[in-house]
Amino acid sequence: MLIEAPVSCGSRPDDGPTIQVNRVAGVNTTTAPQLDSIFPKHFTILKTVGQGGVGCVYLAYDETMGRRVAIKELRKDFRADDAADREVIDSFIHEAKITGKLEHPGIVSIYEMGRCNDGQPYYVMPFFNGETLEQSFTKCSRLASETAFAKRIKLLDILIDACDTIAYTHSKGVIHRDLKPANILCGRFGETIILDWGLAQVLVDDDNMYFYREVLEHQRHTLSDNETIQVVGTPAYMAPEQFSGNASKASDVYSLGVMLYRIITGELPYRGILEEITAKIAALPTTPSAGRRNPSAPPELIAICDKATHKNPEERFANASELAEQLKAFREGRMVNVYAYSRQELLRRFLLQNKTLVTMVSLLLIAIISGAGFSIYYANKMELAKKQSDDSLAFVTAVAQQALLEAHAIARSISSGNDRMYADMNQTAEKVAIADDKTTHLLLTQLQNLHPLFEGFTIRNASEITVSNQDDSRQVQPRIINEIENGQLVMVYRVPVPHKDRIVDFLEARLYIKKLPRNYFSLISGLMPQTRHVWIMNNDGLILFDDSPEYIATNLFLNPATAKSPSLQAFGRLMQNDIAGLGYYSITVGNTEIHKVAAWAVVDADAIDSPKVVVSYPYRQVTR
Repeated sequence: MLIEAPVSCGSRPDDGPTIQVNRVAGVNTTTAPQLDSIFPKHFTILKTVGQGGVGCVYLAYDETMGRRVAIKELRKDFRADDAADREVIDSFIHEAKITGKLEHPGIVSIYEMGRCNDGQPYYVMPFFNGETLEQSFTKCSRLASETAFAKRIKLLDILIDACDTIAYTHSKGVIHRDLKPANILCGRFGETIILDWGLAQVLVDDDNMYFYREVLEHQRHTLSDNETIQVVGTPAYMAPEQFSGNASKASDVYSLGVMLYRIITGELPYRGILEEITAKIAALPTTPSAGRRNPSAPPELIAICDKATHKNPEERFANASELAEQLKAFREGRMVNVYAYSRQELLRRFLLQNKTLVTMVSLLLIAIISGAGFSIYYANKMELAKKQSDDSLAFVTAVAQQALLEAHAIARSISSGNDRMYADMNQTAEKVAIADDKTTHLLLTQLQNLHPLFEGFTIRNASEITVSNQDDSRQVQPRIINEIENGQLVMVYRVPVPHKDRIVDFLEARLYIKKLPRNYFSLISGLMPQTRHVWIMNNDGLILFDDSPEYIATNLFLNPATAKSPSLQAFGRLMQNDIAGLGYYSITVGNTEIHKVAAWAVVDADAIDSPKVVVSYPYRQVTR
């Protein structure tokens, strides 16, 4: 195997080197370069920055632009006529190309790529001053234990920046496969740069079908080839599946999780050489929890770390974007949804986030209690009022958080159901495109059996469907159309039947909302399931679903019944601006005004005009 020492200095011995194939690492140096290569004449080589098992990095001056740059050149002993060397040469070129295609402030730019006079490839990039995250960890390790964690927690901003950068590459279908502190450079002016994309791999999924079509071609016969089962990475930061030659976006999440583990504990979950780490991972049923080594750390941060470093990749965050969102929520004091809060914690959070209100209530209570000194009777009354106020505050806080969790759960369930529905319909549409009438009927029957809640599945000719101009560009995409038939709301799921040159037919499924069972969205046992109310609304105010059937297919902003509650309409407009949140409204039933706390969540954050799920609970009733 090849072990290449990182270009940056200051890596810890227990981090371990990057594992690749068949060569022994060189040693970093800062001595003056002895060059056999001749680079383009506008580059003046100043010194050698680093030298590894694959390449050398030089600090140079670009005479044309008047700036310092870094030039990375492949080592001279790799020959194009040797098969093993050819793979390393291809990997070097692939590293330059994939880095150049990733256009993000957290990824180094590639100014130029070419070949020296002897034919060896090189590429030119900016030269950065700063220290690696590994060097920052090393500085923290020299501090006393009681101050080391306070210093390490400040590195969380750097880790979040790194997560945002990897979230960008994941959105393009690219995984890094060798994330570690030595590959994260922290600039003097707040910039965070992720280095060393030599093992980066483009996954074969929907992302790269639109972005990196040619990358799949030029990464063949390299260390990043999708068909290779070779073990690559740095053992201390490698996900368990990487030891078997497999990697995914969840593998990068694991590596970022190990860095979070190190922020929390100052240590690594596993230490030792490759064989020792492999044996420990195989022997332990789960990754050691960061909470065991630092029980005083914030429990939300420990919960995020435990999920990111889960042994099973399916139990981790699906990509770096999800991890970044949770870390940002912790940093900003928002709810972390991978952590189960107790009622006491929910109350404490409410008090901290509503200091002005709590202060005003407290001052009012103090004034009342002070006046109660005139009599025992008033003292007892105020004590009771205080208890009721505390209980009510805790109750409303708990109900609000419960409603928010349920709204998110129902939204995710609907989104997941839609995804499954579209997947089944697309598979059927592909088969219908080449099937006869008898086979088509059988395929539609099978689809009906899979989704019995739908009224029926039919094939419609495109000429039968009226499509507005604004919909022309979207009609070939799977979509949901809301229609009103005989006063009933019908949701039509429509996907095109693929043909060679044009859209001829559509596969449609019809769902009558009023025919859904009333307990269809009882996905979670709430605090008060008998009083919980669920409704779903489009951004334009159309009610798609309501526990009260008479509101289905009406418009919140136009319905005379809802117009009687200005607070309800104001709540509806509040939902239009955010994908999730909390609010309050009141409705009048007979002589009783019911005050409700409500939470909403969007079904699909990436879709335009995606509907919002609302879960509400009553918390006060006033009889007039």
